[in-house]
Amino acid sequence: MMGRVRVALFGASGLLGWTINQGLKLRGFQTIPYRLHDDKNSVFESFRFLDLDDGSKVTRELLDLWPDAIVNCAAISSPDVVNQDPKAARRINVSSAQKLAEISTHLGARFIHISSDMVFGGRDEPYRSTDTPCPLNEYGNQKLEAEKKVLFAADENVVVLRLTLMNGNSPRANRSPHERIFESIQKGMPLTLFDDEYRQPCSADNAASVVVELLERPNLNGLFHWAGNDVLTRFELGLRILERFGLSANLIKRGSLKDFSTEAGKRPSRLTFELSPLLGKIKTKPQGIEEQVEGLEVPHRHYKWYRETAEDPSKYVLRL
Repeated sequence: MMGRVRVALFGASGLLGWTINQGLKLRGFQTIPYRLHDDKNSVFESFRFLDLDDGSKVTRELLDLWPDAIVNCAAISSPDVVNQDPKAARRINVSSAQKLAEISTHLGARFIHISSDMVFGGRDEPYRSTDTPCPLNEYGNQKLEAEKKVLFAADENVVVLRLTLMNGNSPRANRSPHERIFESIQKGMPLTLFDDEYRQPCSADNAASVVVELLERPNLNGLFHWAGNDVLTRFELGLRILERFGLSANLIKRGSLKDFSTEAGKRPSRLTFELSPLLGKIKTKPQGIEEQVEGLEVPHRHYKWYRETAEDPSKYVLRL
């Protein structure tokens, strides 16, 4: 699948979707990016808005477009937001994913669906893609249900790619861990990050490279895991981010999962992935945390504040 391959990309205004869109264009794909909300932000003016709740409209749009591939990053990905309105979240997280998979099958298009490590409940050893999922919260339940419906609807030429906590630079500069840290400390409300919640962070750039490569490899199908090389707590990740930007470690707070977890908002204490067999089949290699944080940028709206606040602002050079 090479040349001017036409890709319909859903959820293109999010951190991962935005990064995938950049990667696809660099590789010569023809991308048609869709945003989940009717956002007037000029950054997304070239993106199409399509209401995923309107199944007949989605069908007509894709039949007219007839893409070679569909990539689905669209999701309500905050467990707290899902808990506030599970029915609304389910329409995006489950029903829309199923619909896109069914349409892709009708079109004979390759379908790549992004899922989450939250389909698992947490344990000491890394999860393989063949392990039985056991979600702890409604978001995890919805992502698991979506996986099953996608794999049933598109039984060939399909990839479900489970990803982990994502580092990167989002188009609105408000989605990734470092952007949320900047937002909170500038408002004088230091984030509380858990020192007993272990994750295996991945960079959006690296995950996007995997997705692009999977689009070029129609022989690779099924359910796969991807993450970074290093396992660390959310608090450790926060410290690495502050260190990368020359900011004081006192700007975040250390907390414990058990002090904040509720029945509705349960979060796994340790979620890690075994990356084979995908690791041995593609050229993209997972990144360590040092490489991930090196690629992070200070959001433009926080730059002046950053220069005044950082203990060592020379750690970050503005990229124009």
